[in-house]
Amino acid sequence: MLRILMIVYTKYSVDARVKRQAEAFAARGDHVDVICLDEPRRALTDRVNLIGIPTARYRGSSRRRYLGSYAAFFSRAAACALKLSRRSPYDVAIVCTLPDLAILSALPLRAFGTRLVLDMHDTMPELYRDKFPGERGEIGARILTLCERLSASLADRVLAVHELHAERLVAAGISAEKIRVVVNSPDPAIFKRRDADERRADGFNLVCHGTVTHRLGLDTALEALAILRRRSAQALHLTVIGDGDHLGELKALARKLGVDSWVTFKEPVPLELLPAELVSATIGLAPYHANAATNLMLPVKLLEYAALGIPTVCARTHTVERYFVENTVEYFEAGNAYGLADAIQRLSGDPLRCRELADRAWRVSVELGWERQRGRLFDAIDSVLADARANACPAAPPEQLPASGGPQPTVVEKPR
Repeated sequence: MLRILMIVYTKYSVDARVKRQAEAFAARGDHVDVICLDEPRRALTDRVNLIGIPTARYRGSSRRRYLGSYAAFFSRAAACALKLSRRSPYDVAIVCTLPDLAILSALPLRAFGTRLVLDMHDTMPELYRDKFPGERGEIGARILTLCERLSASLADRVLAVHELHAERLVAAGISAEKIRVVVNSPDPAIFKRRDADERRADGFNLVCHGTVTHRLGLDTALEALAILRRRSAQALHLTVIGDGDHLGELKALARKLGVDSWVTFKEPVPLELLPAELVSATIGLAPYHANAATNLMLPVKLLEYAALGIPTVCARTHTVERYFVENTVEYFEAGNAYGLADAIQRLSGDPLRCRELADRAWRVSVELGWERQRGRLFDAIDSVLADARANACPAAPPEQLPASGGPQPTVVEKPR
């Protein structure tokens, strides 16, 4: 049994990757502690020990307040991790980005023999350039590229979320030997496929869930709804599940476009409850804007829709096309509201195509399935420990090895 610590600047109940990994380790018998943002509604788990740190998660346009929120959380996380390690050291500490420099919060644990893993959920330079455009944003992105490289150098293992992400990290100067890929595949115990006739069919319902940021492209979705309304198309309804720094602007845009009665905004729900929220969805939306950041994303929501058997209308981005070929999702050109409206209208009148898209996307989700990714995760973590043990106990030179048939040395393993 391993002792594993995870440090993550997010709410455990809604972070699919963190929750899935933590519970996979716990299910195989490892002890797992997770230091995360505190939340009033605790996650539904009895196998993972959650340590919530009260910190207001900032979402906005102030660089200073972002840094302040990160600093407050990770300084407390570092103190907590150190206190826990003094009682009983961890074998592995997995630090999840953002930010990349979060690895510093676990660095003191090396003194106790803990191996460090940096799980890079996103690429910070591209996200920063998207959020803060202009010359200052470009300078900030260059600095963050150096921080990315430094952070990876402090880790024993780096996890990427897909193959193109891994290639991007290698291009930034991170050792390919250090990187392992673990795709954000949904947990099949939670995201079980339902056929179209099993889902509640009360109208033509669109859904989009996740962090509500500008890059998500929901402004394009609202503009598409306005276009469909002018065309006198059949009644449609969009449900947005999530929160974020763009939510207020999005609600204002819905009112301005006159489609607020066609849209429902819901707060995020724990991961286990999400499929029930999606049960009435006819179509899932992944309407991302195209930029350097989104071109490196394989949206978790897309994989979840595919696993549930919900056909998806998706913006055409580089990484999505790598995994989802034509006729697995209904593509439109990113940022093109008329293209999105056309795609929705096509599917609203063609239930057979909806079913075909759902079937093909589901097969992609099976190929990327969690059973395979869980094995990759275990191998990535266990191999770090194997390397550490090999380095700690180097093989004896040939002349010191016992002769064949002679007495063999006794190996006594230190109990955990």
